[in-house]
Amino acid sequence: ETLKNLNYFVVGAGALGCELLKNMALMGVGAGARGSVTVTDMDAIEVSNLSRQFLFRRQHVGQLKSSTAAAAAKVINHSIKIRHMSHKVHPETEHIFDDRFWDRLDGVVNALDNIPARLYVDSKCISYRKPLLESGTLGAQANCQVIIPMLTESYGTQRDPEEQSIPMC
Repeated sequence: ETLKNLNYFVVGAGALGCELLKNMALMGVGAGARGSVTVTDMDAIEVSNLSRQFLFRRQHVGQLKSSTAAAAAKVINHSIKIRHMSHKVHPETEHIFDDRFWDRLDGVVNALDNIPARLYVDSKCISYRKPLLESGTLGAQANCQVIIPMLTESYGTQRDPEEQSIPMC
């Protein structure tokens, strides 16, 4: 029952995000009367994504990752309440991801491929005291870290190497 009534925010619906959304749907996260999952990703699906982002098929090329991943999660678990968005999470969207949005969350999952976005979400989770499952990729490197504000180290207290460019897969 606890998992069903959680309100989680998934930032990113690429390779990591697809895996995380699939697992959340299978576990029943957001499938209860008071639960929900919100996923945001501004990218569209490309042919090159199909080999590693398994919720997507050739007919999805050109569609938004967030809406397609949300629909796939709904097929896996018809009870999940999932909302998709296509906004970056950064200072310019604080009118969308405002106090009310952050306050209602039980936790956040990062599935990102750029350091500035990961640092920004980490800072918001610390400010709002929300647990964060920080996962991300940068080329061949990957990171996974559980962050409990005021208890564990945050993503921002350690430093990844500076991002040169996003590798094309």
